[in-house]
Amino acid sequence: MEITTQPTDLTEQINSWKEEVNEVREDAKMMRERLEQIALSSAPREVMSRVEHFENRLLRQREVADEMFHDLKQCAKKLSAEQPPTVIHDDRPICDYDTMSNRMEIFQKLFIELKEDFNQFMDSEL
Repeated sequence: MEITTQPTDLTEQINSWKEEVNEVREDAKMMRERLEQIALSSAPREVMSRVEHFENRLLRQREVADEMFHDLKQCAKKLSAEQPPTVIHDDRPICDYDTMSNRMEIFQKLFIELKEDFNQFMDSEL
């Protein structure tokens, strides 16, 4: 039996994903602020190297979050216009539930790994 996703259900899921992406943005912002505190201290060179490493990872995380949020907004827009699913300029499917669900799963997994690495680094520095 095939289950179809109703537009309102998909819209609710998209809104939930957008909230998650915004939470990641906020977490990444707080993590960057903590790194700035270390960067302003007189930490050893190897610590500063790790700070830079995490700054780069957080920058990339922010870029991915912005991309996900944009794609989710486009999907919501397509649903509200009741148009069929489309593909945007860089071949990322929009409003394909399976694809968006998979992308969110990967997004969440990678952020959890980043956050765990970051917390481990911060614990070792305190």
